[in-house]
Amino acid sequence: MNVGRRIFNAIRLSNRTYSKLPPELVVFMDDSMVVSWHPEQPFPYECSKPLPPMIPKPTSVLKIGEAEIKSVFHKTNPKMTPHELAKLTYTTKHRWYPRARSKKAKTTLPDRPYL
Repeated sequence: MNVGRRIFNAIRLSNRTYSKLPPELVVFMDDSMVVSWHPEQPFPYECSKPLPPMIPKPTSVLKIGEAEIKSVFHKTNPKMTPHELAKLTYTTKHRWYPRARSKKAKTTLPDRPYL
């Protein structure tokens, strides 16, 4: 009997009691080459993820989507306008509030209309 086959049988029998893995086939071709076969392990279903949903490509020639169009024509609360302007221009929101002193100013006629 081949020496490699005896070693293979001894390893296989000794590993059978300690290992819960499926047996692998190892063949010693000669002193310089060893051939082994490892069967593919089944992948557990619990570790898999579902495929991402397919998003259909728009057939429109416009480069913007429907969501962006809706956001442009959507009526917003007037109180949110200073916040949006402040984000766009990187300033404070107080810059975009109307000045109260201009509302309180009197609209008096000049005493000389030619000035």
